[in-house]
Amino acid sequence: MACMATCGRRSATIDRCVGELSLTTATSEAWRTHRTLVLIVVLAAIQLVWLLPAVPLLEPDEGRYLDIPRHMVESGDWVTPRLNGVLYFEKPPLHYWLTALAIRAFGLTELAVRVWNALLGLLGVLGAWWLARSWAGREAGLGAALVLGTAPLWIGLGRLGSLDMAVSFFITATLGCVWLASRATGGWSERWLWWGAFAAAAGGVMTKGLIGAVIPAGVAGLWVILTGQWRLLRRVPWFSGGALFLALAAPWHVLASLRNPDFAWFYFVHEHVLRFATPVAERQEPWWFFIAVVALGMLPWTGLLPAALRLMPGVRRWRQLAEHRDGLFFALWFGMVFLFFSASHSKLIPYMGPALPPLAVLIGAALSRSWTGEAGTTRAARLAWTLGPALLIVVGAGFALAGAGRIDRLGLGGHCTPWLVVTGTVAAVLAATAVVSGWLGRWRAATVAAAVAVVILNVAIAGLSLRLGEERSSRGVAEALKPLLQGDESVFAYRDFQESLAVYLDRPVGIVGAVGELAFGVSHLTTGQRADRFPSVDEFRPRWDSDQRIWLSVGRTWQRKMAADRLGHVEVIWQGRGRGLVTNHPLHPPGARGPGSGVRVGGRQADDPKGTSRP
Repeated sequence: MACMATCGRRSATIDRCVGELSLTTATSEAWRTHRTLVLIVVLAAIQLVWLLPAVPLLEPDEGRYLDIPRHMVESGDWVTPRLNGVLYFEKPPLHYWLTALAIRAFGLTELAVRVWNALLGLLGVLGAWWLARSWAGREAGLGAALVLGTAPLWIGLGRLGSLDMAVSFFITATLGCVWLASRATGGWSERWLWWGAFAAAAGGVMTKGLIGAVIPAGVAGLWVILTGQWRLLRRVPWFSGGALFLALAAPWHVLASLRNPDFAWFYFVHEHVLRFATPVAERQEPWWFFIAVVALGMLPWTGLLPAALRLMPGVRRWRQLAEHRDGLFFALWFGMVFLFFSASHSKLIPYMGPALPPLAVLIGAALSRSWTGEAGTTRAARLAWTLGPALLIVVGAGFALAGAGRIDRLGLGGHCTPWLVVTGTVAAVLAATAVVSGWLGRWRAATVAAAVAVVILNVAIAGLSLRLGEERSSRGVAEALKPLLQGDESVFAYRDFQESLAVYLDRPVGIVGAVGELAFGVSHLTTGQRADRFPSVDEFRPRWDSDQRIWLSVGRTWQRKMAADRLGHVEVIWQGRGRGLVTNHPLHPPGARGPGSGVRVGGRQADDPKGTSRP
């Protein structure tokens, strides 16, 4: 008996030790996971905010989406959006409101229009981590966060002051809540998830229109049909959720309709139906356009798409769909966004934003299988993996050559840019390391090398955006004009709508010979107002020839265009890479020479105050 008691005590001690060891191992694993996640989030944050306040506003989106909130802050009218002083009903106002708050916090600066998107981009990375972790475990969560947090398209959208990152976030939140609620076991936790889905859908609608609800409804509905989860529909709090959705999304639409009688037709019919079904927006692209966007926007992870789709081996058989319903959900999510916008007559690169989070979840799960040895190391798998890093080698080499002055495609003017040579070379070497490691089946080493390479390139692109801003912004024109502009003098943009000019000048500007996307708002002006602010060239010519000083912001080919329009006696004040500033009268009378006199041409002071060009 004593022997048995002794054996029992030893067994208990062993069990306790095993339990403590298991707990210690689990704690160590959780700590390693959290540490890795923090590192990924920090890397994503660096890419999102690097040089963010310094880059000039990029035409057309950033000027537009900062000018509209500027009007709201100045006028106090938070219902009726106005762009350059005229009605603008193309999009709902949620992002405008958020940017207006940022203007109050940071002033009328470039950061104000970008800060929310950078934050939402970071939250999207955390959302992808949570969804992949809930589906396929810790490693998959880390893989999804790494993929989305380094994908060039996602980082680019997070740095750009447009609506696409915000609607991508809200669609991700909507479908993420739907999927998590479908896995819940009832109670208040499930109810809150459903309410979260309805609230996020309302946020999507208030950001970019009906797609904020249509796309999530299409994904969830098709998923229920294909997997036969009809009972799931009975778990949705339709009444309270629908009431929450309407309470958040309906008031602005009602108020805007009451204050503007033709709002409903333009907003719902023109901006939703006609823009999708007809080429009215003049943004047609070939059928393969979004294939290229996704392939390049997800580098260096593009080659893992086949491995990600193989996570659902049973989807070839109809009766097995329910067995793989979680992977199917993310595949449907990506496919619905891709096919929806591919069918549209209006195609732009940022439209693929909502498709990236589910793709990151699928690729993250495929990565985790590689890391843990669950995935095969066949020749086809290794070849697929090396495709993305191989393309990165080409991109890195291109950056290095451009920095050396061998390629003049990045706006560098053929000059040597040492930092670009270094970053491009390092990225290409790391990408080559990833190719070799992947081919040898060393998946973790390949993943790290590829991730660091694409992070370096994303940071380099942020640096290049400073140079791009010189061509795609009116900041240089505004800086040259502000010291010279008198309060009663007119400022016009010539032949195109330079949307950042009004922001930098903090006042509306006129447009000569062009209306573009302002057509709806201009149509609501009186004849006199239209001729004064948006004249045709023939209407503008007498004003240009008069004694009144006119300031004109011009584009690249302004000399040829002004000559064709018979607009003479042009005085060049400032000339940049993509924009210029001219006026119709000399700044100083002939013979008046002195310190500071003369006209600035190409950023340098000219000797002749009468300037240079007389088309």
